[in-house]
Amino acid sequence: MGTLIKSIAFENFYNYYGSYKDNLYEFTEGINIINADNNMGKSKFYNGFLWILKDKVYDSDDKKFWDASASYERMASAKAKREEDSFVMGVRIIYENDGIIYTVEKRVRFQKEENIWKMIPTLAVSRLDESGDLPILDVNEQQEIIRRLIPVDMEKYAMLQGESMETIVDLSTKDGLNETITQLADISNVIEMCTLASNLAGRALRDARDVEKKNTKAGTDLAEKQAKRDQYQTWIDETNLKLTQAQTELNEARIVKEECGKEIASTSKRAKLRTEYDKELEKLENMRKEKIANALSVTRRLFDENSPWVLLGLKEEIDNFDVNRLAYQNARRDSEIRNNPDILLPAGSPDALSLERMLKTMVCEVCGRSLKDDPEAYNHVKKILERPIHPMHSTRESLYEFFSGLQTSAGGYVRTIPLIDEQFENFLDAIDELDVQIEEQSRLVDNKLNELMAYGVREHTEDEDIITLNKYTQATNKIKQLEGDIRDFSGKIQMWSQLRDKLIKEINEQQESSEVEKAKEFAEKICKISKLFEATKERIFNQIVDRLQDEANSMYSRLTEGNQTKGGTLRFDRQNDGTVRVRVIASSGEELTGNGTGFQRMKQLAIVMSIISSKIGNKHFNYPFVSDAPFSEFSFNFINNFFNIAPNVFTQSIIMIKDLYDPKRQNYITPDGEKILNRMNNGEMKGTFYVNYMESRNDASDMVTKKLCYTN
Repeated sequence: MGTLIKSIAFENFYNYYGSYKDNLYEFTEGINIINADNNMGKSKFYNGFLWILKDKVYDSDDKKFWDASASYERMASAKAKREEDSFVMGVRIIYENDGIIYTVEKRVRFQKEENIWKMIPTLAVSRLDESGDLPILDVNEQQEIIRRLIPVDMEKYAMLQGESMETIVDLSTKDGLNETITQLADISNVIEMCTLASNLAGRALRDARDVEKKNTKAGTDLAEKQAKRDQYQTWIDETNLKLTQAQTELNEARIVKEECGKEIASTSKRAKLRTEYDKELEKLENMRKEKIANALSVTRRLFDENSPWVLLGLKEEIDNFDVNRLAYQNARRDSEIRNNPDILLPAGSPDALSLERMLKTMVCEVCGRSLKDDPEAYNHVKKILERPIHPMHSTRESLYEFFSGLQTSAGGYVRTIPLIDEQFENFLDAIDELDVQIEEQSRLVDNKLNELMAYGVREHTEDEDIITLNKYTQATNKIKQLEGDIRDFSGKIQMWSQLRDKLIKEINEQQESSEVEKAKEFAEKICKISKLFEATKERIFNQIVDRLQDEANSMYSRLTEGNQTKGGTLRFDRQNDGTVRVRVIASSGEELTGNGTGFQRMKQLAIVMSIISSKIGNKHFNYPFVSDAPFSEFSFNFINNFFNIAPNVFTQSIIMIKDLYDPKRQNYITPDGEKILNRMNNGEMKGTFYVNYMESRNDASDMVTKKLCYTN
């Protein structure tokens, strides 16, 4: 019994605009490829299967599944909605199951009324017989027929979408292991018999104790011993439950520690790099603030009271002013002497330049005496030069008074103006040096950021890293605690078992009733049968796990064949709680970590294919293997290896893929894709090869996917 999809067709479904005839894809056994670039309908194609099987669709924008009934308007072709007031959206699948051909079609009638779409969904299921298509009207029978396409318990193995491959099989939990082996290895009967035998054994033991109590002679200490024995058994049973729970929690904690441990080095490194990056970034920001502060200080420096930069470049004008002032004073003095011979000194106080010159020449220009030998006179001139500056009056009564006032008020700047050029040059040098430092610091910050990027800072936020570190620490502490609990529980069980067995021996020696003996013998036989079934189940589990390991390694080796790096060897380890831990072991015997996503997905795919291939009887997966972009992280070598192996495992594969698409080539197929196509057309590989394309680049309202079939 199995299923083979013969065709799928779309009508105004997303960007599959037009009728079923325009969007018909026919399939065969083997590999069926829908080769399409991004945004050309791969996920929408996959949604056609989801709608038929689960009445759901996957929204790639929201990254979540939606009920189809809430998404009809989004599912309908934008072009159809824009151009038509009435149209039908639908998906139709024709498949063969156990020799019978079925047709399943889901449609929605769109009718625009007052600019609002009225939508009426319908489901049509039919079976082909000698008289033609026979409609199936019973709702329950319709659902049963739909699920013959891919049963619910097979769905997780048959319907894959990109990243979901990484969680397709989880052998690290009891439920995941039991479900995987039970569904795909056909040993559900053994597990049911184990459960039944265990229940019977428990009932037989309870019955034996009831018989024992009824036949206990009064006045003996049997009742007390029986009660004590039962108490020990209760403690043993309760502690066994605690032990099982502790073993399960221990395994879970080890998984958490292992998963966090893979990231712990990178997480710690990121934490260190973040601190370094923040520190260097703070330095850079401070430098930039300093540069801005310096730029803003220019205005203040231009009009600084003591050293105004607005006087920059006036150094030579000081000497020119002094020469002109002296010439003016001499001319005025000569004029005054001529007009008044009694005047011996020039009018007005000596200015700063005159005072500086007096101190340099050591001669007083007022009285003509030498300052060299007269410290008091020298200090007097110096004191006048360094006297406080007083504001200049706004009006002057004469040109002479104006110049005299200017000399007096500007005198304080005479000594600072020569320093302004040097100050300005030093300021420019400091700005240039700061620019160099900012550039160097920017490079340092960029380097730190690149280091952070290399350690996955985009994929892992600081909060996530803190959570990872905390989870690792908590798991480590929990493992230590649980290991102690398990030792304690095991010790108590061993002690109570010895005490219980001693009491059982004493009770048996005192008990003489044949009825009790018969009940005990029956209970012992049932317990032995229960242990036999449990041992059989464990033996089968171990055999299956060993066979899975061998088969998975064979698949893994074939899938990774020809790759430049070795993917290691898969090892399936049974844990204390009965689960399986799958590890990748290097040739050195150490666990191999850090394999790329492609290797990780290939590992999962190898496990699934090994489980299917390990089935007793038919080694094929008798349902379609439908996958949307499963090879996004794979090289062509991986892809080609899968196409070589898949027909031996999956009777039919329908693969939506972009890795063989080249929009620059006339047939839209890469050279690697052409190799696969040639193998199909030469009869070396069963299957079909479709290519989706668009005649022109349009926005969503005009997006229409066309198809080409390149197989014979």
